[in-house]
Amino acid sequence: MVDKKLLEKIRKLANDEDWKVREDAASEIKKINGKHFEEYYPVWKEWVRDPEPNIRRAVEVGLLRINKKYVKEVLDLLEPLLYDSDNYVRKNCGPFALSAVCSKDPDLTFKQLKKWMKIDDVNVRWNVAMCLGVRFGLSFPEESLKLLKILAKDKKKFVWRAAASSLIKMLRKHPEYKNDVYSWKNIEQVLEVVKKYVEK
Repeated sequence: MVDKKLLEKIRKLANDEDWKVREDAASEIKKINGKHFEEYYPVWKEWVRDPEPNIRRAVEVGLLRINKKYVKEVLDLLEPLLYDSDNYVRKNCGPFALSAVCSKDPDLTFKQLKKWMKIDDVNVRWNVAMCLGVRFGLSFPEESLKLLKILAKDKKKFVWRAAASSLIKMLRKHPEYKNDVYSWKNIEQVLEVVKKYVEK
């Protein structure tokens, strides 16, 4: 049964001016998800579309330690947040929450990432690109590089710079892929940035 008083408490914590207090909101959601995810799923479905960015952010961070069996449902919850243009929400999505969830079921995740990266939205594509440059993406370099090769060709700087950022991290961790990446065509501006930071 959903505890409405607890939800009120979480909303208050999430909107506090102190970032440490806001972290407590995410922690409370993590605790709930550890035992009662299915009961609270409809609530989180509403909250990821809440007008308050702090509420949306609390939900995504609260999904970090979700059980593997709920990965599909969690990806569904994160999907509207991929479009989110709020900086606080966005920086906690692709490079953080999405990466953590993706690690629990790589096969399902890569299928979903391939669908998302076809969406013509800069925030969605940015989140996919950034997800591939942190723990999840770096753990599966060959699959990640296939997607980054496509995202690196994006005409929008916001997206190709995200792809470049992830490629830099990828090649620092996996230098054996440098020659392959450096041979990619039609991404001169991306490779210029990548080489600048990888080769220094």
